[in-house]
Amino acid sequence: MSRLGELVLRESWLVPVALLIQSGLYWAAVHGIGFGPSWLVQLLGTGSYFLLLFFTFRNISLPGMRWLTFGILLNTLVIALNGGVMPVDPLFLPEQSRKALLEGMGTHGLMTSMTHLSFLADRFYLAIPGLGKQVFSVGDVLIDIGVFLLVYKTQKRL
Repeated sequence: MSRLGELVLRESWLVPVALLIQSGLYWAAVHGIGFGPSWLVQLLGTGSYFLLLFFTFRNISLPGMRWLTFGILLNTLVIALNGGVMPVDPLFLPEQSRKALLEGMGTHGLMTSMTHLSFLADRFYLAIPGLGKQVFSVGDVLIDIGVFLLVYKTQKRL
């Protein structure tokens, strides 16, 4: 893993800032704390993804970064077009999670017939022993491929 320490990432500070924004929005939603007008919450949530996109564009020459960029772009599109939340297919959610999303808790929303780009939403399901049921999107798969390629090729190349 020491070779990963030699990896030079431009604008790396954008990643923790984006994650801090997303974590703060999630925490506020789950605890029922009004974070301001809904347009501000949507702007901050979607804006955090633009920070991640800017980071990936600045590092596009690194292995796997194109996959990462495309995955984040797809997730950003579906979130931006659905009011700042990632739609989730309700068929895969337990009743308690569906109720929480109906109450506006968290950074996800239930997929409906009005969902834009529903094929890019969290609509795939995988049961992972020890982690339980996981839902994910096409963008998430591309992000995972990008991270794998970044780590693997960096370890192999340096």
